[in-house]
Parts: sequence; structure tokens; C-alpha cells
Amino acid sequence: MKNMEIVSLKDDDKNSAILLTLISKLSITRPEDSLQLLAMCAKDDLPKSKILEYTIRVIEDKDNFISN
Repeated sequence: MKNMEIVSLKDDDKNSAILLTLISKLSITRPEDSLQLLAMCAKDDLPKSKILEYTIRVIEDKDNFISN
């Protein structure tokens, strides 16, 4: 098992690109999660960095890791 390190994320355009990639991959295996994440992204008052952190937790909690 690899060691994992928690990092803090800045709210920038890179987060949006990463979010779109993860959401598109999740839409294949878990469409309900991807729709929820898209709805969160549509809200202007939620920082993308927080949505990205939540997305990573969702993926980890459901033990459904995404491969290339």
C-alpha cells in the first residue's frame, strides 16, 4: 500500500480541470455521484478546491479508485 499525504488545495483553474476529469470518469461507473458533483460545481458560493476535496473523499470512501 502506498503512503498518502494530505495536501491543501488552492482555488484556481487547475482544480476545475481536475474536477471535470474526475466527474467524467465517475459518470461511467457512478452517474448519481457525478450528477451530485456537477450540481455542487454549478453553485457559485462553493470553492472548487472544497468540491475537489469532497470528490476525492467520495472516491476513497467507496473504494472505487479511478484508473487512467
